[in-house]
Amino acid sequence: MDFADKNGTYYQLLSPVVEGLGFSIVELTAANRQDGIHISLVIYSPSGVSVKDCERVHRLAAARAEVASDTRDVYFEVSSPGINRNIKNADEFGVFTGRRVKILCDGKSEWLHGVIMSADAQNVVIESVETIENKNERTENKIPYSQIKKAKLDFSWEEA
Repeated sequence: MDFADKNGTYYQLLSPVVEGLGFSIVELTAANRQDGIHISLVIYSPSGVSVKDCERVHRLAAARAEVASDTRDVYFEVSSPGINRNIKNADEFGVFTGRRVKILCDGKSEWLHGVIMSADAQNVVIESVETIENKNERTENKIPYSQIKKAKLDFSWEEA
């Protein structure tokens, strides 16, 4: 699993605006098309992202992108990550610390469910809860990004 490119032109341009409004950039894609520039921005806040939040970020960030690109042909989309988001890069584990996740590792056939406790440059640490002999056992799992085949936010299970 790779990290996001934070050196890209649009990331450098838009991150101060988004972070200044209290959000993190989860995903940013920009593409030049015949009809103009298409920018898609996914934002996150631990307290949630409302439609009004997306509107506010859209208003400020789209205006900045139009000025920087010297064109008014900018198609700009802002959204929240959603409750069952597929995690697309390693940076997202840090953004979603404290959230439930499920991870499928190379060579495994079952998903590992847990809560993201921390994330660094090489690993993510999740805490899992297993019921063994009617007792809840908590286990910390340190998973290298290189072993992660798939990961997604998970609201399909309740923490015991």
